[in-house]
Amino acid sequence: MATNPDNNEVKDPEMGPLDNVKFFEPKNKFEEPKKRKYPGFRKNIYDYFTEFSSNTGIHGFKYMGEQERSFTEKFYWLILFCISLYFCIYLIIQTWLKWDQSPVLVSFAQSPTPVWQVPFPAITICSETKTRQRVYNFTDYYHKVRDDMIAKEKNISAASNLTDEEIQKFSDISLICDNHLYSEGNKTTSFETIEYLISIAPPFGEVFMGCKWTSMNETCNNLFSPMLTEDGICFTFNMLDRSELFTNAVYLHGDYMGHDKRSEGWTLENGYPKDEGKDTFPRRAMSAGSKAGLFLLLRAYEQDLDYVCRGPVQGFKVLLHHPAEVPRVGTQYFRAPLNQEIVVAIKPDMMTTSAGLRNYDPHRRQCFFAEERQLQFFQNYTQQNCQVECVANYTRTRCGCVAFHMPHEESTKICGSGSNQCIFEAEQELLTREVESGLHRFEGDEEEGVSKAECDCLPACTSITYNAETSQADFNWPMLFQGFKANFSEFPGIQMTRLTLFFKDMQFITSERNELYGQTDFLANCGGLLGLFTGFSFLSIVEIVYFLSLRLLCNIKMYGVHFWSGSKTLLNDDAYLHK
Repeated sequence: MATNPDNNEVKDPEMGPLDNVKFFEPKNKFEEPKKRKYPGFRKNIYDYFTEFSSNTGIHGFKYMGEQERSFTEKFYWLILFCISLYFCIYLIIQTWLKWDQSPVLVSFAQSPTPVWQVPFPAITICSETKTRQRVYNFTDYYHKVRDDMIAKEKNISAASNLTDEEIQKFSDISLICDNHLYSEGNKTTSFETIEYLISIAPPFGEVFMGCKWTSMNETCNNLFSPMLTEDGICFTFNMLDRSELFTNAVYLHGDYMGHDKRSEGWTLENGYPKDEGKDTFPRRAMSAGSKAGLFLLLRAYEQDLDYVCRGPVQGFKVLLHHPAEVPRVGTQYFRAPLNQEIVVAIKPDMMTTSAGLRNYDPHRRQCFFAEERQLQFFQNYTQQNCQVECVANYTRTRCGCVAFHMPHEESTKICGSGSNQCIFEAEQELLTREVESGLHRFEGDEEEGVSKAECDCLPACTSITYNAETSQADFNWPMLFQGFKANFSEFPGIQMTRLTLFFKDMQFITSERNELYGQTDFLANCGGLLGLFTGFSFLSIVEIVYFLSLRLLCNIKMYGVHFWSGSKTLLNDDAYLHK
């Protein structure tokens, strides 16, 4: 092989010259690779997280962000942080559920309430004598009607020959007697029935013989007013006038339930005005004890007593209730038997609600404020007024009429004795549906006049009930008369009962609904759990937002978009291109 010294061509003596063949020096194997101009996103975010973790107060992040730490150490701290965060979230959820399901805590008030801050209870008294035997002998007519019914069943002629008017009177009176006695009358009746029941009942002057209020003799007419109840005509002390008790939708036939005394600024929620004197209405007792209470001397006449209409117990029913609600004498009462002295020590039980619960849903706090529930028939919302209205509406829907004592509109029909069974069944059905609704948490079919939740009669947020402690002894009034050499022969067959009612204590403890957790309490609870398990606080949120916004923008402005992490390691690395 020969080489031309001029052009370095290689010639092969056998194959000829090798045209265009060039020889290069071999590349240096230690030559550095081509440099990258700027760090990538992954490197920036890694260094940025390292800087965040070294500055934050959240537990464990410091160790997870250290670049010199091994993967095992970082993973160890990551697992611990996740476990701690799990328990923290679990406890926060439990706290939320407790607050959501039971937001109300009932506790005692910080100080006792004096009895003069609350009204003396309204007292309703009903005589067990529904008809004066001297005016109408119910027992005699009961047997005549019963004999006629038996004769009718046997298809034989009746021996009594009662007229339609006599049967109608008996049917009317059976409305205030036991339900099982007679239910064969007309389905509806007229307002004349109420007038007739008033005319045959013991009059006011025969029932009350003497009255004292706060040890001062007063005429009983000034203290008591007639009241229409399921027991017929009763007499009530210290209840609001009909104009302040009922709405304009209620029709009242007659002048009962009226006394023309006004409440003078008193309300159920706010009580008495601060500048109100001691002589106000509803009346209030200035202290505890019998001298600051109500004293009554009641009477009945033996010749007027009837043992068929209401059974063997004679005397009076007594009911204590709130002045702004109607009494339900048939369900809540205690007895004052004849020829007995009854002493009643009254203990108020009051429940109030803090203003912090006003923004809660009524069903969460389990009570209604006065402005939240407007009743159709009553101006003041109480649980008992709501129940009375609901029973009246349900009875009207089911029976097509209402009982004579229920609130109603003028166009509503009044039930006669033929509807006694329907009225009784309506009350039982409504009670059953209310109980089932509470037990199973479901809503029944909607009916006219009744909501899906039926009555939905939650307690009023400010409510007061009166508990009674009674004691009794023989009232030997004949010996008293003999001792004073008084002549009581002018009252043949008279039977007396003495009744004394008063507050037991000067003060009582009020219960109060409060928030289980307020917003501040709930945040403090959650903050405490977050701080305990993770070291997290409000400033930690600010810190995270700062690193994701303001600090990031400032870094970009100071170091450019390629070095947005602001890492000194990247800024001082000569491997990258720097401006």
